[in-house]
Amino acid sequence: MARVDNNGVQIHYEIEGSGPPVLLMHGMGGSLHNWIDAGYVEALKGEFQLILVDSRGFGESSKPQNPADYTREAKVADVVAVLDDLGIKQAHYWGYSMGASNGWAVGMLRPDRLLSLVLGAYPALPVPVSERNRVKWESRAKLMTLGMDVYITAIEMTQGKMPEVARQRLLNNDAGAYAAQQIANINWGTPESAVRQMTVRTLIYSGTEDEYPLPNNHLMSKYSASLAPNATFVALDGHDHTTAFQQSAVVIPHVQKFLRAISK
Repeated sequence: MARVDNNGVQIHYEIEGSGPPVLLMHGMGGSLHNWIDAGYVEALKGEFQLILVDSRGFGESSKPQNPADYTREAKVADVVAVLDDLGIKQAHYWGYSMGASNGWAVGMLRPDRLLSLVLGAYPALPVPVSERNRVKWESRAKLMTLGMDVYITAIEMTQGKMPEVARQRLLNNDAGAYAAQQIANINWGTPESAVRQMTVRTLIYSGTEDEYPLPNNHLMSKYSASLAPNATFVALDGHDHTTAFQQSAVVIPHVQKFLRAISK
C-alpha cells in the first residue's frame, strides 16, 4: 500500500507483479479492488508490473466534495503523481468506464507519460454536453446527496434488484464525493479535433450491448476510436457494460496481444 500527495489530495495505489508497467484505473463507484476481484491481477501479474490506483473520490484515496476538484487536469495530474512517485517515466494505461474517460484525458494532456492506452467502454465525451446527459448527471447528484441508499433505491426502481456485491460496493462510497464527480462530468467534453490529434497507440473496446452509462455507449466508443489516428477498436459481441469488465477472460487476450506488440 502506498500514497502520494497531489496538491493536497492523497492518492492510494498498490503494486502487483513485475515487467512493463501498466497503470489500472477503475470505473465510477469502484476501487482498485475491482481489478483484483474480476481476475485481472492474477492473470497479468506474472507478465506486467500492475499499478492499481484508487481514483480520487473512491477507495482509499481522498474524497473532495467540490466538483472543481474533479477536472480533467486534476485527475490527469493524479496519474502523473503516481508515476513520479514510482520513478516511472512512461507506462501503459488501462482504464475501464470512468477510468477510460480519464485515459482519454491523459492521452490528450500528457501523452509524454504513456507507452500506450487501453480504454474500455467509454467514449471521448463531446462538447457541448447533451441536455439529456446534463439532466442525468445533475439528477444523480441530487439523489446521492440524499444518501447512497436513496440512490440505489432509485436505480432498483428502474433496473430491478441489484446484486448484493454491487449494492454493497455502491453503499461504501462517499455520497458527497460521488455527487461532486457527477456534476464535474458536465465539463469533461472535448472537441473532436483534440481526439484527432491524440497520437498515442490505443486499444479501445466495448460490449455490443453496452447502453450504460451513456445511451449508445458502444456506438459512441466505436466512433471515438474512429477519430483517434492510432486507435484500434474491438467489439465484444453480446456483452454489456458489466460483463465486458467482469468476464475478464474475454478481454485479457485482446489486451495482452496489444501490449506485447508494443513491449517488444
